[in-house]
Amino acid sequence: MEENCEIIYKNLEKNEKYEDIIKDVVNECFKEEKLDKANIYISITLTNEDEIEKINKQYRNIDKATDVLSFPMFEKEELDKFIKENAENTDINMQGDILGDVVISIPRVYEQAEEYGHSFERELSYMVVHGFYHLMGYDHIEEADKKVMREKEENILSKLGIKRETSEEESKKELEDIERKEKKNKNKTSNSNFIDAWKNATNGIIYATTTQRNVKIQLLIAVFVVIASLFFDLSRAEFLCFLFTIILILFAEMCNTAIETVVDLYVDVYHPKAKIAKDVAAGGVVITALNAIIVAYFLFFDKISDIGLNFIRNIIESPMHLAFAAIMIVLIAIVTLIAIARTNKREGRNKKFIPSGYAALAFAANTIIWLITDNIVIITLSLVLSILVSTSRIEARAHRTSEVIFSACVGIIIILLIYGITLGVMSI
Repeated sequence: MEENCEIIYKNLEKNEKYEDIIKDVVNECFKEEKLDKANIYISITLTNEDEIEKINKQYRNIDKATDVLSFPMFEKEELDKFIKENAENTDINMQGDILGDVVISIPRVYEQAEEYGHSFERELSYMVVHGFYHLMGYDHIEEADKKVMREKEENILSKLGIKRETSEEESKKELEDIERKEKKNKNKTSNSNFIDAWKNATNGIIYATTTQRNVKIQLLIAVFVVIASLFFDLSRAEFLCFLFTIILILFAEMCNTAIETVVDLYVDVYHPKAKIAKDVAAGGVVITALNAIIVAYFLFFDKISDIGLNFIRNIIESPMHLAFAAIMIVLIAIVTLIAIARTNKREGRNKKFIPSGYAALAFAANTIIWLITDNIVIITLSLVLSILVSTSRIEARAHRTSEVIFSACVGIIIILLIYGITLGVMSI
């Protein structure tokens, strides 16, 4: 082929300056890697930040803009074999195979050129070289691989006469600034105290509930199975095993989400090791699901044939069972409401209405105490504690008064509904 690359514009106007830079770089890359006679070419798409964010979301499930994406068509071993077989092919009319696709955000190229003190030419050239070597099967996950890839990139840029425009002293200062930023960011992601750790953990739960379809489905199933468990005569040990199984499935799904996020963060192209990591994490979820089926079989198989209204009495005869199940349902409900509130993007609302989990659980527990005891002292003390918990959320400015009142009402109403339905069925 006469051309080693195909340049596509998406939501950008055609620019000869971009094309000249890209073609020079690609030609040098092909020459260095002995691809100029292999009847192969690459596709390079130039676009804006909105479009590359959509592509990143569609193909890598990462909802944010980036600078460059690479989508190789060959595994490294397959590519080596292809190059060897086609090295002597001189038929220029033969349809060439595509090495892969590279997508570059031009606005991001301008931003990074200014940030790092480079010319636009150098930054765009680096993006092209970086994308090209990803297509060739190189990556920068491990330090040794990163060193090899960086040497190849700098070699191409050096042969093109493209160097940093900053002095050695300025480059050293720039490197120190980057290290300081990385250290600062590292500190930001660490927990300075227990409260921060608790908040970050809560944010993780909300993120999983908000963004992960499987977590949403599992939480919904958890509500139904917890309610269903009330109709069976489960011992404390059986009920503990039942709850542990539910929590284990949710834990495995959240670990799977965390692993996928980390893999996507560090791997911007398809990589067999990344696939293995994701597959193993997904396998962990499957194992916990199989474990849940086994636990359900041993807990409920002998009881299913005896289902009837007589067994509803087990609920009343097991107040601790009912109370714990009710608290779990309140917890799931309030987490769901918080997730919905945090994803509310309706225009015209300067502040989002975020329910308080503390207030909901405090008043839910108070309502249960009120229902199962006649001791006025215990009822009064629990009410005071619930009010103090809710007031502390307002004084800490974590929630507004309306949010705390709403959350308290949610906790009270859910408990009353659960106990009311239970007692109503018992009276039939």
